[in-house]
Amino acid sequence: MALFYQQPGLSYPEHPPIVPIPGQEWYHPPEPSPESHQQTPQQTYMGDTFPVLCRFWRIMHEVTLKYYRDQPFPRESLSSHITLAFAEYKYRELIAWAETLPPSMMRSEQSPHHVLVFHIWLHVAIMCVLRPFTVRARDSPKPLRLKTFPCKRSSPDAAYKASVNQLKRLVVVYREKYACSSYTMLWHTALIQLANAILGNTKDPAWRFYLFFCIESYGELRRSFRFAETIGRSILSMALQQGDLSADEARRLMVQFEENRLTSPSEDIRATFMADLNLAMTDPEEASVESLSDRFEDIALFREFTNAGDSSEDEPVESDDNTWDTS
Repeated sequence: MALFYQQPGLSYPEHPPIVPIPGQEWYHPPEPSPESHQQTPQQTYMGDTFPVLCRFWRIMHEVTLKYYRDQPFPRESLSSHITLAFAEYKYRELIAWAETLPPSMMRSEQSPHHVLVFHIWLHVAIMCVLRPFTVRARDSPKPLRLKTFPCKRSSPDAAYKASVNQLKRLVVVYREKYACSSYTMLWHTALIQLANAILGNTKDPAWRFYLFFCIESYGELRRSFRFAETIGRSILSMALQQGDLSADEARRLMVQFEENRLTSPSEDIRATFMADLNLAMTDPEEASVESLSDRFEDIALFREFTNAGDSSEDEPVESDDNTWDTS
C-alpha cells in the first residue's frame, strides 16, 4: 500500500513476502469431481480476491522500489530517474495479467464490494505508473509514445486518460451501490487520484461534478475517519491553488464542507501522505494532505491579492442544498 500513500520516511521492503500465495488454483477442472464442489473458507469469504491482490502487489513491488525508494535527493521529477521503457513494461505486465483473471473477478452487477476495490486499485496503479510521463507532469506540449504498441497514437497520456475514465465510473458505482463506501477507506485512494486528474483540466465538462463528488465523499467518510476531513480541505486547497476555483467560490464550498465537521479547527489531525501528486515528485512536504489543508486560507489570500481569483467567476457555484447532490 506504500505506493498509494507516499510520504517521507517510509521504509520499503527489499522483497515481497516469500510465503506462498493462498489459492494457487483459480479454475475448477472442466469436469469437476464431487470434491471440487466443496467450498473452502477462502471461497466463501472473499473468493479469489485475496490471492489476486497478492499477485497484484508482487507486480507493483518493483514499481514502488524504483519510483520512490530509489528516488535521488534532492528530489527530481520521477521521469528523470525512471525510464519510459520501464513504465511501459509494467503497464503491459498489468494489462496482460489482468486478462488472466478468473471469472469471479470480472466486474458485474452482482460483484461484491471487494471486487470493485480491486478494479479501483488496478486503475490507480496504472495511473501511478504512467503519471510521470504525461504531458502535464512533464510540463511539455508534446506527448511521448509507447513503443511496444502498434498504434502510433499510443501514449502515456492516452493510457492514463483511459484509466481516469474507468475510475470515474468505478467510484460513482461504488459509492452508489455499496453502503460500506461510507465507512471503509479502501477506495479513497481513487478519490485523491481522480481529484489530481481533473484539477487543472477544466476542459473536461464534468470536472466540477467530480470535484464536488470527491469532496462530498470525504464528508461522508469523516464520520468514521477524522483525517478524511483534512483530505477534503486539501482538495479544495489544490483547486484554489491551481486556479480552478476563485477564492470566493472555494470559501463558499469550504463553509458547506465544514457545516457538519466533527472536529474543531484547533485539533491536530496528522495526514502526512500526498495530496498533490505532481508536486509530490519534487516537494513532498508542501504536497502533503496536512500541509495543503493548513494552507487553505493563505492560498485564498494570495489568490485575492494577485487578482487571480477572478478566473472562475464566470462559472459560479450554486449555494443551495443541491450543490453536493451527486445522485
